[in-house]
Amino acid sequence: MEFWIDYSHTLRGHPTCGREHGHTAKVIVEVDGDVRGGDTYQDNMIMDFADMKAKCKATLNKLDHNHLNSMFKFPSSENISSWLFEQFSNDLSVKKVIFFEGNGKWCAVER
Repeated sequence: MEFWIDYSHTLRGHPTCGREHGHTAKVIVEVDGDVRGGDTYQDNMIMDFADMKAKCKATLNKLDHNHLNSMFKFPSSENISSWLFEQFSNDLSVKKVIFFEGNGKWCAVER
């Protein structure tokens, strides 16, 4: 499932990103599991997209439109991705989180 968030941050000591600046990030969350098969729609999917969306948005809302230096010592894409993976893992069977810091720059954390 794909989501978008906006945030600002500063990467202390970085020649370009050492100044406060913002990004629009795309976040892709993949879950895995077994499809049991059966007589209900729940039996024929890993997870309802509506449930997944609600659970992911609860976590993403903690980052959206915030200055991430208040949450992370170094809010790099790698640290944000790792944090998201851990948070999503509390409620979902997360396989992979891909975090795009704007266009053409991304990192992924996967199990």
